[in-house]
Amino acid sequence: MFNVFTIFAPLFTPYIYIMKTTAIIFALLLATATVYAQGSRAKSQAPVVNKAPALSAKNVTDLGLGSQKFTQKSDNVWTTAKGVTIYSSHPYGDNIKGYSGPTPLFIAVDKGGKIVGVAPAANAETPEFWKRLTDAKFFKAWKGLTPAQAATKKVDAVTGATFSSKAVIQTVQATAKNIKK
Repeated sequence: MFNVFTIFAPLFTPYIYIMKTTAIIFALLLATATVYAQGSRAKSQAPVVNKAPALSAKNVTDLGLGSQKFTQKSDNVWTTAKGVTIYSSHPYGDNIKGYSGPTPLFIAVDKGGKIVGVAPAANAETPEFWKRLTDAKFFKAWKGLTPAQAATKKVDAVTGATFSSKAVIQTVQATAKNIKK
């Protein structure tokens, strides 16, 4: 019986080997370039955290405090005229990393010792993923709790922003453990 493949197979074998080898090399180069690009982006965007982030009027609004005036009491603590104390996650969360670096935040605690708000400070997280946290009302998960309760509360990460949300959870827990109120 006559088989065309048997006759021509020896002619194509070297080309098939070259095509497979080229495809493997291309895949390895693509994977290396992707990993390098993600690593360099994270390093170039990560803020240098060596002091508490500055508290702004926008942060106060994001904490749910409206336009209350605030006074800085120490490197990482501010108070408002209505008796709310605002704590920065610095230095407690400085080494907790999200996708693109630290996720600094502020926690506001009222006179009764309850958290009235959690708000992010400036960070290098990807805005698209960060928006998923705010859209999911993720920062409201600790509202109404005492800092001791917030330090141990189990909060689920937000799908599609897992690294960022896990970092925020850990930063809230680390900061809440150090709030003395």
